[in-house]
Amino acid sequence: MAVELRPPAASARRPRRPGLGDTLRQAWREYRSMRTALVLLVVLAAASILGSLFPQEGLSPQRVDQYFSDHPALAPVLERLGLFDVFGSAWYMAIYLALLGALVACLVPRTRALVRVLRSRPPRGGDLARYRTRAGFDTPAPPDKAMAAARRVLRRSRYRLADHPEGSGEPQGGAPVGRGELAGEKGYLREAASLLFHVSLLVLLVGLAYGKGYGYRGQAAIVEGETWANARVGYDSFSPGRFFGPERLAPFQLRLDDFSNSFYDNNTPRAFVSSLTALDLDGHQLQSQRVAPNRPMTVDGVRIFQSDYGYVPVVRVQDAKGRELLAPQEVLTLRDPASEWSTGAVKVTSASPQVGLELTMFTGLRTAPDCPGGAPFCNDPRLVRPVLVVLAYQGDLQANRAQSVFTLDRSRLELLGDRPLLLAPGQSRALANGMVVSFTGLKQYSVFTLARDPGVPVVAVAAGLLLCGLVPSLYVTRRRVWVRAAPDGAGGTRVELAGLALQGKAAFEGELARLAQQVQRGTLDAPR
Repeated sequence: MAVELRPPAASARRPRRPGLGDTLRQAWREYRSMRTALVLLVVLAAASILGSLFPQEGLSPQRVDQYFSDHPALAPVLERLGLFDVFGSAWYMAIYLALLGALVACLVPRTRALVRVLRSRPPRGGDLARYRTRAGFDTPAPPDKAMAAARRVLRRSRYRLADHPEGSGEPQGGAPVGRGELAGEKGYLREAASLLFHVSLLVLLVGLAYGKGYGYRGQAAIVEGETWANARVGYDSFSPGRFFGPERLAPFQLRLDDFSNSFYDNNTPRAFVSSLTALDLDGHQLQSQRVAPNRPMTVDGVRIFQSDYGYVPVVRVQDAKGRELLAPQEVLTLRDPASEWSTGAVKVTSASPQVGLELTMFTGLRTAPDCPGGAPFCNDPRLVRPVLVVLAYQGDLQANRAQSVFTLDRSRLELLGDRPLLLAPGQSRALANGMVVSFTGLKQYSVFTLARDPGVPVVAVAAGLLLCGLVPSLYVTRRRVWVRAAPDGAGGTRVELAGLALQGKAAFEGELARLAQQVQRGTLDAPR
């Protein structure tokens, strides 16, 4: 008998080109896949790294200003790209929302599918000979006793069971699937845990967004011995969430009682700690704590972190006749962490012509030959020999224009004198025009970052659920087992087992063999 194979006749109809609807359906299927969510999560993580590579406005506006000074050509480009406010930029929020949408679109059909499976009975196995993992044995026990033993063994192994009576099922070759069958399955905890993991990830992202939208972050500098009120005008920088109003600021005050810092023998920073007291608006003490970089203080839901510190020289300026042009003024300076010297500015607008003073404060001024590398001068970071170096300018300070309080705009100024003044605490020196500058005292200040994040409890719960979902999804395996028992024609029973493993397939052969042994022992123990 010859068999001729012919190719199918070509259809006269041309294949339909996919339309816009087909393209949109395919795009939706791709978007709601877990693969897309993982890609968006990786992209979001990579975008978050940019927030640590560049200074951020909400965390350290001073370092952003310094970056503009150090990179005048690159900084404006980075600002337009939103890299100085990564977590508040439009492109970051777009990735965030796309990830949330992809997770929701992925979880909804998976949840429906899991509910359908859990509400349904374990299915029949069909032809058991088609399964690669099988086991069988003969037993003198009758079929019903063998099935009862199999039911006990599978139930002890936490299988969900369903009985399929003889004659039920789809016909095969004119006969029903046939004999009674016991179907068992387990491991759906893995899918439920996987869903819990991804739902927790969704809740985590929502909690972060909630905290970002309804919280705030700001920085404030407090001088030793002074009290600061938690009001919008008291912040040096303030980054509120989109839905946060200044009227929601918690009513309290902070008093910096003391500040101390220490260094190792090689002059690298060791620790800096602020003794901080929280007060209510009536001045009554709420709590007191030593605040360090890794030991924040929490007041009325606001976490207070030690961010930085600096020095506050107190400067007084008089004219040549002793009249006071500038009362003793506390001058905040910017500290350079590498050298530990600080820079600031004093603007004497009452003088004629106006005078600006550039200040450089050394905590421990040293000169050659005490400096390493043959440098003419250097600084000991410990506060052992404070010296204030004053460089004077005169002219137009352009005080009617917005400008930094830490620097002078020297575009309309000229140098006053040919050498700077060096002042120790308590000393006074005269400038070239006769004005007298006095270094009357020295204080320290602390920079605190205050943050309110109402999403923290949500994030904490989500993180716990994330771990609860992760462990079962890693260790629980899905299994399906079918058991049939039929008379063998010699007064005994032939028991057949077959199984299907969706995970851990290599170990499943041994598991099924052990189940078969337990069932066999159970049939021998059961009374006939």
